[in-house]
Amino acid sequence: LQNEGRVRHIGFSTHGPTEVILNAIDTGEFSYVNLHWYYFDQRNFSAVLAAQKQDMGLFIISPSDKGGQLYTPPDKLQELCAPLSPMGFNDLFCLSHPEVHTLSIGASKPTDFDAHLAILDALDDTGTVLPPIKRKLQDALREAFDPEWAEHWHRGLPLVVQDEQLIPIYHVVRMFNMAKAYDMIEFGKYRYNLLNNGGHWFPGDKLTEAKLHRLPEILKDYQFADRIPGILAEAHALFDSESSERLSAS
Repeated sequence: LQNEGRVRHIGFSTHGPTEVILNAIDTGEFSYVNLHWYYFDQRNFSAVLAAQKQDMGLFIISPSDKGGQLYTPPDKLQELCAPLSPMGFNDLFCLSHPEVHTLSIGASKPTDFDAHLAILDALDDTGTVLPPIKRKLQDALREAFDPEWAEHWHRGLPLVVQDEQLIPIYHVVRMFNMAKAYDMIEFGKYRYNLLNNGGHWFPGDKLTEAKLHRLPEILKDYQFADRIPGILAEAHALFDSESSERLSAS
């Protein structure tokens, strides 16, 4: 179709793991990619950089919803992101990286644009506006846990581990951090209760039957392996409720 002049550009959209995204980008066959990357989940940053290297367009999927249900933020998160709104902060964080070209904001009515439009004047001053907010957010994470965890929890933590169940360990730990540091418990419930019900969009099982005591052995090369069983058990107790559906299925 491209050879016939009927299609100009071909891209791909993905919820896949970073390694799969990188492999697709590295083929050099695509002009753009739609992926998940925002302040509260920066795991795919290597894919962001790889896309730039290939001169690809980069479209961020669902920064306001999957990025933390930022349209209904808890009071603590609003205070930490002031003077911006949480949605505005996340927009500005994404757009402060020149590799990012487009955000999907999911507006359902005209007033939904207000928080996004409010950050336009700050686009040329991200170096002044963003650092104080990022500092407050990181300080809150340190206070909820400890400085070592706040700086390094994500390093070496796999996306999933396979025991008798598929455990989406990275995302459960990430949501637990968000709940403890920023009171984002409702977001954790929303995402956690997609497990067993989200298909390939959000794969993995809830942790009721997982043999959590084996995790330190499975994660023996991870710095905080001994903490993980307790964190996952507490996360299950905090988040577990009735199953959720993906937005597109409701």
